[in-house]
Amino acid sequence: MGRVQSLATLSEVRLRKWPAGRVSQLKLFLGHLEQAVGVSLAAQVEQSPKRTFSKFVPKIVPQDITTDISYKEIRVNFETPKGIKNLLFYEHQLSATEGFFNFDQFQSPDTNYIWPGLNEGTTYYLRIRVVTKDGEVGPWSDVIDASTPYSQAYGLYDGTERSTRLSAGNDNPWIPVFERDYTAIGGKAYYSLDYKVDVIRLWAANVSQSSKKGNIEWSDCEFRWMENVGATGKEAGYEQRGRQFFVTTYGSNEGFGSSGFYAFKVGVKGYSTALESEGAWVNQRCGTFIQKFSTLEPGDYSIRLEGRVTPSRRRENDFYPYDSNQSTKFVYSSDAICKVKNFNIFETLVSD
Repeated sequence: MGRVQSLATLSEVRLRKWPAGRVSQLKLFLGHLEQAVGVSLAAQVEQSPKRTFSKFVPKIVPQDITTDISYKEIRVNFETPKGIKNLLFYEHQLSATEGFFNFDQFQSPDTNYIWPGLNEGTTYYLRIRVVTKDGEVGPWSDVIDASTPYSQAYGLYDGTERSTRLSAGNDNPWIPVFERDYTAIGGKAYYSLDYKVDVIRLWAANVSQSSKKGNIEWSDCEFRWMENVGATGKEAGYEQRGRQFFVTTYGSNEGFGSSGFYAFKVGVKGYSTALESEGAWVNQRCGTFIQKFSTLEPGDYSIRLEGRVTPSRRRENDFYPYDSNQSTKFVYSSDAICKVKNFNIFETLVSD
């Protein structure tokens, strides 16, 4: 049997402050652990090769049997039959045909078993009986049928390009860079968005000296994915999902010939040497913001990518701008332009 990760969250698991994805992983781990323990226990029981029917061996009645159906998995639980004194184990059979022409069989001393790795959208038939140490067996339980759900793969693509200016200021508030409403049926999903971030170079040769911002401009930007559950289009209710992303970009303006970047102190106080670059240049950043796989509960979502310019973190003791003859004016925390497009979302859905 193959191991398949269940996509349905076990309703009876209640762990405060645990995300649904982690609860699902815990359920999967415990399920496989439970199965491994059952196999180990069955292997340690003295097996009898003969089978003799006895009317004194009790039958497992249908009202004592419960099934829990999940994605590609069926769990069986039943009450211990009364009157058993020399129990060896319980014998389980699972078949895709009602007549049990082909079946999988498993022996366990426990009153529960997990059938994993099943086909989706398939009706299975189960039955259980008691086996004693004398090799006697009781009647099979009534046949129980259980159907596994279908899964669906759903994707959404939006190639529209959007451009947003991230302004540097005292507060540097978060502002939306991308927004999209989405209706989830329930399952594991991820989404992604391509980006290009460029620093805005504000220095110009045809403006007054007091208006010049600098010929080397630097911008540290940060971004975060936000989700708003059940309150589409409303500001209240947005929560951050996943980690934050950081992008650094910088560039030099024209009109200087050689522009110094940093000057590093090299042992003699007041002496420095500069990294210089000819003319205008830009360090443009491109990539993809990805929200990794997580579990989405059914419902309406507003998905938003927010960005801002990070406040300056200049460290005077480590480096300083090259400023020989006032030829280089270095500006930290400049404004930036963020362009985004190619929004993708993929969700593996499970229908009941």
